[in-house]
Amino acid sequence: MSHQEKLIAWLNDAHAMETSVAQVLEAHAKEAKDHPLMQTRMQEHLEETRRHADLVKGCIERLGSSPSTIKSGMGTVMGTVQGMSTALAKDKLVKNALADYASEHFEIASYQALVTAALQIGDQQTATVCQDILRDEDQMARWLEQQLPVIVQETIGEAAEAHA
Repeated sequence: MSHQEKLIAWLNDAHAMETSVAQVLEAHAKEAKDHPLMQTRMQEHLEETRRHADLVKGCIERLGSSPSTIKSGMGTVMGTVQGMSTALAKDKLVKNALADYASEHFEIASYQALVTAALQIGDQQTATVCQDILRDEDQMARWLEQQLPVIVQETIGEAAEAHA
């Protein structure tokens, strides 16, 4: 496998990842209906995520390939399942925030690797796209990090009120 073929395979992984994350964010935004700030930010990041998938698809196509339908399809299925996995939990916002925070860090690591690979083979265009996406993922991770204590405190407060 050539270096370019490896980069294309990794870009296909990133495309599938974005497809999966979009499904999860869609479900998490719906589940945050009683928390307008959280819901709004989830919806904003959902749009960013869809844009990321399109940008990665563009990189794949520019390199003479097309997105893997198998990987993208699996990403959609896995994202749907993961998005529904906390639907019945009483602490779903906490569980969703934890999962989203972990997911953002996985995306950050993935795009750091893609930037390095693209630069190594001299593909500045792909590196620039991935750096732009990396900034969005980092901003979302930092936002979630700030929100997590608030979500936990709200959830504990709601549980305490229910038992009072």
